[in-house]
Amino acid sequence: MKTTAKILNGLLILFILVSCEKDELESTDPDLLNSANSKATDNFNNGMINSYSSDVVIQWNELLSQSIDNRLPQPAEVKIYVMVTLAMHDALNNVVPKYETYAGDNTNVDVSGISKKNIHSIADAAVSKAARDMMAQVFPASTTAADALLTSILSGIEDSDLKSRGITIGQQATQAVLQKRSSDFPLGFAAYPNYSEPGQFRSDFMPWMMANPPIWPANAVYAPNLGSLAPFGIESGDQFRDQAPFPLNSAEYIKDYNEVKALGCTACPDRTDEQTEIGAFYVENTSSFNNRMARSLIVQKKLDGWEAARLIGLIQMSQMDAYIASFDGKYYYNFWRPISAIRLGDSDGVAETEGDATWTPTFTTPPTPEYPSTHAYNGGAAAAVFKSYFNTDHCDLDLTSPYNLPDRTRHISSFSQMSRDNALSRIYIGYHFRNAIVVGERQGKELGQYVFENNLREIKKLK
Repeated sequence: MKTTAKILNGLLILFILVSCEKDELESTDPDLLNSANSKATDNFNNGMINSYSSDVVIQWNELLSQSIDNRLPQPAEVKIYVMVTLAMHDALNNVVPKYETYAGDNTNVDVSGISKKNIHSIADAAVSKAARDMMAQVFPASTTAADALLTSILSGIEDSDLKSRGITIGQQATQAVLQKRSSDFPLGFAAYPNYSEPGQFRSDFMPWMMANPPIWPANAVYAPNLGSLAPFGIESGDQFRDQAPFPLNSAEYIKDYNEVKALGCTACPDRTDEQTEIGAFYVENTSSFNNRMARSLIVQKKLDGWEAARLIGLIQMSQMDAYIASFDGKYYYNFWRPISAIRLGDSDGVAETEGDATWTPTFTTPPTPEYPSTHAYNGGAAAAVFKSYFNTDHCDLDLTSPYNLPDRTRHISSFSQMSRDNALSRIYIGYHFRNAIVVGERQGKELGQYVFENNLREIKKLK
C-alpha cells in the first residue's frame, strides 16, 4: 500500500508540474516568446554563417590586390579598396544580417529558403556580383579580369532562385554604397603656392618632381582637399587633429632634424642594416600591406566569410579615414619636409640645424606637407582595428614586402610592433621628422579604435 501511495503521489506531482509548465507557456508574455524565437533564429542564422567559408571573399580580395596594389597614389588606391570591400561586406549582410551594413538598412532582410546546404549559392553570387560591379565602377581597368572571375564563380553555382537572389543582392549592395558616396570628389594633383618662409612646405622642393609631368606636375601637391572628403567611419577630417609641429628653434625640432639628417639619406653611414631594411619593407602603400596582413590572418584564424568581409571592411575603412584625417592636418599646418628643411638648413635662422644642399632621402618624397605622418597614422589605425577585432595585441605572422624586398621575410609578433616599425620607417627613408610619426601613430590608434567601435557592429549588440 505504501508503495502504491508513493507511485500515485509521484504521478500527481508530475501531473501538477506538467500542468503548471503548460499553463506558464500558455500564459507567457508574447514579447518573451518572440524573444525566445529571436534567439533561436539568431542561433540558426549564426550556424549558417559559420558554415560559409571565406574562399570567395579571399578570391575577390586577391584579384583586387593584383589589380591595384602600388600602382596608384596611396589615397586613390585605398579609396578603391574601401569601396569594393564595403560592397562585399554589405552584400553578405543583406543575405543574412549578422553585422551592420555601411550603406542602407538590413534589419528586415528575408532569409527564407536559406540553409547550411545552400548558403554558398546565394552568398557566393552576392559577394561576386557586388565585387565585380564595384571594381568596374571605381577602377575600370580591372573590368576584364573581374568579369572573368564573376563568370567562373557563377558558372559553378547551379541555377536557382537563390542564385538569382544573390546576384540581385550584390548589385543592390554596390548601388547603395555608390549612392552613399555620390558626392565624393575626385582625387588628384592641384597647383599649390610655393611658400618661402622657413618651416613652410615647398611645392618645388625636388628638382626631379618638375621633370616628370604629368605624374608630378611642377609646383603641385596631391589631394590638398582630401581632408574635407566625407569620412567612412569617423565624424570629420579634423576629429583627431593634434597640436602644431614643434617650432624650428625648439630643442625638440633640432633633435628631430639632426636625427633624420643622419638616418634618412641615401647613404647615411649612421643607419644600421636593420633600420635600412625596416625602411624599405614598409615603404609600400599601407592599404595594400594591411590588406595582405588581414588576408593572412583570415586564413590563419580560419574566419568565416562574414568575419573575413567585416575584418577587411573595417581595416580599409580605417585606412581611408586615416588618409582623410592626416591630410586635414597636413594642409592645415603646411609643415615642410626634411628634404626642404635640410637643404635650406643654413637659412632657417637656427644655428643648430646645419644645412646640406645635396641631402637626398632614400626614396622619393611624396608631394604633400609633412605633419602628421600619414603612414604612421595608417599603421596605428590598422593596429587598433586588428587588436580590437582579435581582442589581443599578439600575432604570429611572417610577411614579405613583394614590391621592395621580395626575398626578405619579417616576423611580426604583435600589432603594436607592426605599427611602430611602420612609423619608424619614415625616418629611415627620410620622409618625416620623429614628431610627425609619434603624433600620427597616436592619432591613428585613436581613429582605428573609433572606427571599430562605431561601424559594422554585430547587430545583436545593438538591441
